[in-house]
Amino acid sequence: MRKKTNRVGRPKASTASLEARRMILGAALDLFADRSFAAVTTKDIAEATGLNTALIYYYFGSKEDLFRSAVSMAVERAFDRFRLARTTANEPRKIILSWINTHIREYEAIAKLIKIAVGYASTGDRKVKIDEAIANFYDGERDVLRSALKAGIARRDFGPLDVEETATFISTYLDGVFVRAIILKDFEPIAAIGELKTFLKVRLAAPDKELKTQRRA
Repeated sequence: MRKKTNRVGRPKASTASLEARRMILGAALDLFADRSFAAVTTKDIAEATGLNTALIYYYFGSKEDLFRSAVSMAVERAFDRFRLARTTANEPRKIILSWINTHIREYEAIAKLIKIAVGYASTGDRKVKIDEAIANFYDGERDVLRSALKAGIARRDFGPLDVEETATFISTYLDGVFVRAIILKDFEPIAAIGELKTFLKVRLAAPDKELKTQRRA
């Protein structure tokens, strides 16, 4: 008869452990956004949550693992909100506008993600898994925009346009809004995102509507 052995590992996914993980990730996201990966210690996170450092290491094997998990949480939060909004977006134009609206609804979370990415990019200590976690946001964004643009062209909802160029423009514009908001304290990012929506409503007009607009001009 085999003897039972006690295994040491991550805590089971109980309600208490899930709540503790969320608390740690939330505090870590705030601290990493306010400072940087290098500047934040596990002791800082422990003090912010009221938990001890041993428990933080129990849930997350290292500060790198915690950083990656915090980034992944911010990315997933943005896409969860987008997927929810997309349930009522039944055409390509609405899907693109839903993605842009996600940047308004989830502005604080995405702003933290951008701050973290900018700060991390300036460090010399790059980690493959962290790079991948950040890249997931941009890969997902590119897939959303590309597929919607291609569908809009196929349905003749949009006039002729370069899919890659337009997707890059939208993504770069949104990044620029968040970075400028970090640099200029009096900048109004939500208004700037609204201007992008107004621009795209004209740029993504159906061919016949675009022609009528040009004739009136």
